[in-house]
Amino acid sequence: VKMRPQSDVQEHCCVGLSILMGLFTPLKYGCDSIEVYHAFYKPLEFTVAERDASQCYIKVVCERDGDQRILGLHFTGPNAGEVTQGFAMGFHHPHSPDRDVGFHPTCAEEITKVNFSKRSGLDATVTGCLG
Repeated sequence: VKMRPQSDVQEHCCVGLSILMGLFTPLKYGCDSIEVYHAFYKPLEFTVAERDASQCYIKVVCERDGDQRILGLHFTGPNAGEVTQGFAMGFHHPHSPDRDVGFHPTCAEEITKVNFSKRSGLDATVTGCLG
């Protein structure tokens, strides 16, 4: 017996700067001044229930230079609102991604593991338990 969810619609939540806002505000940032990290992930609860995790996605928009201060966060997946709310506090106290701490086992910890830059062209697809 496979458990099937009522709906496969994922929550999406974002806070801070979007990629478009970063690209089209050249006086402050522009395409050469931002770095976008992204990753697909598979939540623990999807593994047990054998659910499709192809829509679970994280994107972190950072300054490219210096300490890579986080400018924006986009999260699609279970409990997106709760996950994003926890990271929203960081926008009042600017910090870089390497200062984030993930709580285990939660979907929020996936944000601390995002290390594929879109600029690198590497595939951000989950390949196993450790991403």
